[in-house]
Amino acid sequence: MTNISQNHRKIALLSVLAIVPILLISNSATSFGQTNSTASNQTSTANGANSETIKLIDLSISMIKSGDNDGAKKSLLQAESALEGKSNLSGAEKHIEASLKALKEGDTNGALMHAEEAKKGLA
Repeated sequence: MTNISQNHRKIALLSVLAIVPILLISNSATSFGQTNSTASNQTSTANGANSETIKLIDLSISMIKSGDNDGAKKSLLQAESALEGKSNLSGAEKHIEASLKALKEGDTNGALMHAEEAKKGLA
């Protein structure tokens, strides 16, 4: 009876020793997957915001080409507002400001060029 009891203890001990590392490894993999998922969601949210700003810039470009400078200004101001406070996108914001300035001065070619450059900075 003692041999059977000792065998059961050995089996139980070996089982615990085998299961614990598996649990630890699976928990780390789950945590890693959650971290990557969160980072991915933040990136897609940022890209979504850029996408909306690009649509506003495209709209302003269409309006400039059709002669609706007032509508283009409104669209560019919305795009600029969407970029405020985003230091990594300051180049695009500066091009939008330059495009607005060119529109105010009646320089449609300059306004189009700067709007296109702003778009490139967001892509």
